[in-house]
Amino acid sequence: MTALRVAVVCGRIGDLDPVAAGTALARGIAAHAQVALAPVAAGGPDLASAVAALTGGEVHTEGPGWLVRWPGAVLLGFTQPEAPSWAPGVTTTDLGEWIAAGVGDAERVVLDLTGVTAHDGGEGLLVAAGAALVGRELVGLVASDERDLPATGIGGGLARRAFAGRVDVAELLAADAVLAARAASLGDGLATAPGGGAAGGCGLAVLANSGELSTGTQFCHLLAGLAETLARADLVVTGCTELSALDRGGPVVQAVADWADEAERPCVLFTTGAGLARRELRTLGLEAAHLLPPGPPTPDGLTATAARIAAGWVPGVGRP
Repeated sequence: MTALRVAVVCGRIGDLDPVAAGTALARGIAAHAQVALAPVAAGGPDLASAVAALTGGEVHTEGPGWLVRWPGAVLLGFTQPEAPSWAPGVTTTDLGEWIAAGVGDAERVVLDLTGVTAHDGGEGLLVAAGAALVGRELVGLVASDERDLPATGIGGGLARRAFAGRVDVAELLAADAVLAARAASLGDGLATAPGGGAAGGCGLAVLANSGELSTGTQFCHLLAGLAETLARADLVVTGCTELSALDRGGPVVQAVADWADEAERPCVLFTTGAGLARRELRTLGLEAAHLLPPGPPTPDGLTATAARIAAGWVPGVGRP
């Protein structure tokens, strides 16, 4: 009977980043199955650690900015200070300055835009870094629910911010008209192009440079070659800190469950807190959820729990 083939595709669990959490789970499973490990994150420093592990690059951090460089490419991220939903005076110039200083000679520039709190339509970013981005392959990583969000209009990113901030309609319409004119100056159709409103309108800066928009989880998927890995796996394992029917365990668990479903492979979860009924789990694309020991998750706790659960799996069958 062939050994069970398990793909551990994991994000953060508690204080353990995707690499540490995934490694701990994989270590426990490895005694009972063949294991492939792929750390995944939606954005921020967790994405930096995941991409560094997947590419062999190193994470460089300076204040709120960070980057990962590997041959021919660089991933740049920046966490802006918290800001109200509606804050017209906040700019993305700080992000642009970090990008301009960090692109180096990379032919491919990947921008993690999930830390943007401004909504200036990417104007500050382009003023500070527009010249540095010319002629490079550009990818912008945004939240999954913003990937198709246009910049302007009643369903656009600016309107979403205004509604959240309870802004007067007249002020919204005036700001929307200004943004529409600026978007038009960047390129035909950009005012309503899918993704232009992502990350406070920074999607416009990416699209104006002939770039493409994606998500952090999908970027990790491509780097790790997960389509082939999941096709060969019998079982997919993921993890998160907490699981509820409302958040589905967060963007990583949502993405991994969807990938497992596409590959027609069962997906099981390791998590803390109260569990959900099997029927609820199935609606989330999960076959089962295994609870970790009480208290803050630790590498030893994840490894021990994974080893105990994996010992009951039947080789070659792929059931949790």
